[in-house]
Amino acid sequence: MKRLLTILLAFYFSFFTLTAQELPQGYFRNPLDGDIGLSATFAEFRANHFHGGLDMRTGGAIGKPVYAAADGYVAKVSISPWGGGKILYIKHPNGYTTVYMHLDSYAGEIGKAVLKEQYAQQSYSITKLFAPNELPVRKGQLVARSGNTGGSGGPHLHFEIRSGGMEDLHTHSRTYNPLLFGIPYTDRINPVIRGIKLYPVGGKPIELGKESTISVPTEFYLGIYATDAAEGSTLRNGLHRIEVHVDNQLAFMYTTDAFPVDSTRMVNALIDYRRYIDTRQAYLLTRALPGAEGEWIPVRQGDGIFRFELGSKHKIQVRAYDIKDNIAERTFTVNVDYEKTYCPVAIGTTVKYNAPLNIQQPAVIVQMSPYTLYDDDILEVLDKEEAPYSAPLVTIRPTFNDIPPDKAYTLRLKPKATLGVDPSKVVVALVGAKKLSAYTTSYNDGWYTAQVRNFGQFTLAVDTISPTVLPLNFSDGKSLKSTTLKVKIGDNLSGIQTYNCYLNGSWILAEYDGKSATLVIDARGKIKGGANKLRVAVVDAAGNVADVTYIIRNS
Repeated sequence: MKRLLTILLAFYFSFFTLTAQELPQGYFRNPLDGDIGLSATFAEFRANHFHGGLDMRTGGAIGKPVYAAADGYVAKVSISPWGGGKILYIKHPNGYTTVYMHLDSYAGEIGKAVLKEQYAQQSYSITKLFAPNELPVRKGQLVARSGNTGGSGGPHLHFEIRSGGMEDLHTHSRTYNPLLFGIPYTDRINPVIRGIKLYPVGGKPIELGKESTISVPTEFYLGIYATDAAEGSTLRNGLHRIEVHVDNQLAFMYTTDAFPVDSTRMVNALIDYRRYIDTRQAYLLTRALPGAEGEWIPVRQGDGIFRFELGSKHKIQVRAYDIKDNIAERTFTVNVDYEKTYCPVAIGTTVKYNAPLNIQQPAVIVQMSPYTLYDDDILEVLDKEEAPYSAPLVTIRPTFNDIPPDKAYTLRLKPKATLGVDPSKVVVALVGAKKLSAYTTSYNDGWYTAQVRNFGQFTLAVDTISPTVLPLNFSDGKSLKSTTLKVKIGDNLSGIQTYNCYLNGSWILAEYDGKSATLVIDARGKIKGGANKLRVAVVDAAGNVADVTYIIRNS
């Protein structure tokens, strides 16, 4: 144990010394006015991803000024109804790129360039790269206004500092904790350890309550749920570092100061995933899974499972730190009173996490590439017919690790009888508690194929229903009350693939808010007096079309 402690501490101090030497201090400014208040910290645990930056509070308001964090140029703009919404990427001379997400609008020449590109592509959703001389910016220059676009849960600014990957600023880039760059930030509040669980190998978790001593088996691992708060921040932000000491020696340490943007999904292997989905409580697990590889891997003893002699007693200390090294600590004693629980025998196909998999049944084919799973497992694939589905109901689930796959795998389904419809109207769908969720589906020689990134129950579903179009603040043939037109669009199954709006025969930009499924059309300066024609054309992924024209009057 003493040698392990030396190795752990050597890694710890060398990593943090290296970080401090490499990252420029004071180069970047706060992209907002005033003191930083956070609604989410860097590398917080989320379902399917680490949080890649800081969520900066804007007082619940949209339209706060957003400033360039340093000199540079606009390298990229990306707009989507989902994810980061309206995003701005600014490349800086020192090699880093700052990223600003969920924006409401772009300022000045940036806004003009974005609007020009949207009309050139005739699309609200765009991705545009810019040359270094096209849109230069200065440190402190107004570049955007904060908003609530994309998958945002409320008005704020998501701010990142990345390096590498200028071609797409995603698959080859790394994101860093912006607070490591010397941006002023105040935090004098200690973290809180909200829960500790002991996970017997092969058994059910044991909740550690207020007791100071607890009986444990000879093999178990820990789960730690801790949160942070700071002046002006929300009360349950993520931690910077968690340590576990056994008998006064460091046995486990987790911290993440940077990670590759395209490997963020491995967070699922570090936490009690099912507990997080059910309660949003992120329990960090000390145990390791061999397929979860990355620079964020915790420093741990072996596989992170504590193995003790029967009848022994040990002191365990859990310490949680924030970015300013404020600390919360919990100490308890474990009495090793019984042997570990043995896992039950499971039935299915054995899967090696680092090997390919090909399961073929009469109506189901499952194909996985290596490292789709995080550990060896036994995969159960059940095929049965069940009403009201028009095809067999297929269950795909691992036995030991209830964690979604790291990457998509191929699922092919074949109906045992003809579905009686055009194959383009059929989709592979995940069966949820209340609805089906469709995947992009192709058809060939009787098989329907999709790339899926879930486990659960799957079936084939038929979509022959056109999308819906509903005016919200105007009526056909009536006078307008506003030149900002709002239209709600929706689809029953396969999902909206494209939409286009035309005013008096000309394409007009419609901003799509995915959260409310609403198109917002700014018709100022484009709508004429008297009668106007507004056409809304929507196509779903199964090729069903809704094409509606309204007469709107501008008196």
